[in-house]
Amino acid sequence: MTIRSKPRPLRRILASIGIGAASAAALLAIVGGVAGWATRSPRDFTSLSPVRMGIIAAAIGLLMLPILARALMGQKPTWSKTVTVASLIAVGLGVWGTWNVIQLYRTRDALPFVDSTGAVVVAAIAALAAVEAVIVGLAAVCFMSEAGKRTALCAFLVVVVAVPIVVFWSVDNHRAGVWRPDATTSATPAAPMPGAIGSIRYRVPVDGDRLPDVYAAGNGFVVDTRTGLTAYDGLTGEARWHATDFGTSGRLVVTRRNEDDATGIVVLQTYYALIAFDGSTGEVLWRRQYTGDMTELAGSVDALGFVVYTADDPDGERTQLHSIDPATGQLRWSKPISCSTPSIGPGTPGQFTLDCGTPSTIDARTGDVIDSPGKHIATAGSDAYTTSDQRGDGPTRSDVTLVLDPAGRTIDETPRVEPVSRANNGFLLMYSDLDGWLLRDYRNHQSFSVPIDARSQSGSYKVGLEYWLINNVETAWLDNRLIVTDLSSPRPRLYLIDPARPDAIPVSTEIPCARGQYLRDLQAVAGAVVVVCRGDDTEVVGMVP
Repeated sequence: MTIRSKPRPLRRILASIGIGAASAAALLAIVGGVAGWATRSPRDFTSLSPVRMGIIAAAIGLLMLPILARALMGQKPTWSKTVTVASLIAVGLGVWGTWNVIQLYRTRDALPFVDSTGAVVVAAIAALAAVEAVIVGLAAVCFMSEAGKRTALCAFLVVVVAVPIVVFWSVDNHRAGVWRPDATTSATPAAPMPGAIGSIRYRVPVDGDRLPDVYAAGNGFVVDTRTGLTAYDGLTGEARWHATDFGTSGRLVVTRRNEDDATGIVVLQTYYALIAFDGSTGEVLWRRQYTGDMTELAGSVDALGFVVYTADDPDGERTQLHSIDPATGQLRWSKPISCSTPSIGPGTPGQFTLDCGTPSTIDARTGDVIDSPGKHIATAGSDAYTTSDQRGDGPTRSDVTLVLDPAGRTIDETPRVEPVSRANNGFLLMYSDLDGWLLRDYRNHQSFSVPIDARSQSGSYKVGLEYWLINNVETAWLDNRLIVTDLSSPRPRLYLIDPARPDAIPVSTEIPCARGQYLRDLQAVAGAVVVVCRGDDTEVVGMVP
C-alpha cells in the first residue's frame, strides 16, 4: 500500500503566490513596456533608451505569459521544445534587462536632467517586473503541483493593483524633480544688429567672484556665471529668462537653426547632459545624456559637435566625435577619432573645424572631412576661414595669412600679416609690423590702411604693435561695420571702422567702464553693443544707438 505524501502548507502558499505574482508581473511588463514607449519625449535622449528597455520587458512578458497563464488556471505547462526555448530566451533577455537596470541605477543622478516625462522610470519598472516574472515564475512552475488556484488568483490581483500605484507614485515623484529653467518668457522677434555704438542705456550688475562669460544670443545676450544663466534683452537690459541649479556648467555654445535664425539656440554642458534652450524664450528644446568625459564642444549655424573620451572603450574607439542636429538634438553621425585630445571649433554654416594632428573642416551633416592648409585650426567667419601658413625656408620664411572658402580652397593670401578679426562678408582686419592696421578686402584682393592706434589713443596712422599684443585686441562686427579696442591699454577706446570708407578716420568712443573698472569683453548683440567692465563690481554695460 502506497501512502501519498501531503503537500507542505508553506510550500503550497509560496508556489501559489509565486505563480500569481509572476503572471501579473509578465502582464505588467508588457503594459509597462508599451507605456514607456508611449510616454517618452522625442526631445529627451538618454544613454539607456526607454524604448529598448520597454522592448526587452514586453518580449519577456510575451514569452512568459502563456506559460504562467496555464499555471494560473491550474494547468501544468508541458515542457515541450517550444516552451523550453521560450523559457531560455526569456532568461537571456532577463539578464540583459537586469544589466540595463543596473546601468540605469548607476546614472540615476542624471535622470532629472534628461528624462522629462518619467518614461525611463516606467521602462525600468517594467524591466524589473519582467525579470521577476522569469525568476519567480519559472521557480514556481516547478512546484505548481502544490499550488492553489484561489491563492494564485489573489496574488495576481494584488500585484496588478499594487504595482501601478507604485509606478504612478514613482513617476509623479520623478516629474516633480525634473530640472527646468527658473523663469522663461514668450518668444519675441530680436532687434536688428546696431549700425553704430550708441550711448549708455543700462548697466547690469553681475554677482560672482569669477569673470562672467557673455554670449550674443536670444534677444540680446546671455550671461554665464558657471552656476547660472541669465538672458537679457539687448535694447533694454531687462532679464528675459533664467536657469540655475544645474551644478557647475562646463562649456556653453550658441548655435543657430539656419542663417535666418536671429535668436539661436543656447547649448549648455552640465555634468550629466547637454541641455539646449531656445535663445528667445529659455524653454528647453532638448536634453541629451552622454557617458564618458566631454572634452570639446562647438557650434555654429546648423552645426553642433562634441568629443567624448571613454576610458573603458576598446583602443581606437575611446575618443568619439558626435554631430548633433542643433534644432532637434538628434544624432546625425558618430565616428572614432585617432587622437585622444582633438580640438574642435565653430565653422561656417553647416560645418565645424577639427584639429587632430592636422587641421580640417567637417561637414556637420555628412561627416565629410576637408583638410586645411597651415599648422593650426582655422578661424571661422561668416562666409570664410582664416589661417596662417609658413612659406619659404631659413631667414626668408614668413607667415602668410590665407582666406579659405568652405570647400577648403584658398581665395586670398597676404604675406607678413596677422589676422585680427574674423572674416565677415568679404572683409578682414589684419596687422602688419611694416604697414600697421590693414583692412583686407579678400574678395577683390585689396588692402586698405586703417588710421587707428589701439594702444595710445593718439590717432596715429601707424603703430608699432608686436604680434603678441594682438591677442589683447578685441573686435566685434556690427553687421558690416567693425568695432576694435585694445584691452591692454589703461583707458582703451572703441573704434568703429566702416569698410565702405576704409580711408576715413574711424569714429572713436570712450569705453563706458567707471573709474576703477577695466574692460574685459566686447560683444555686438541684437540691438546693442555690450562690454564687460570688471573691478570691485562687475557690470555688463549696454550701449544702444
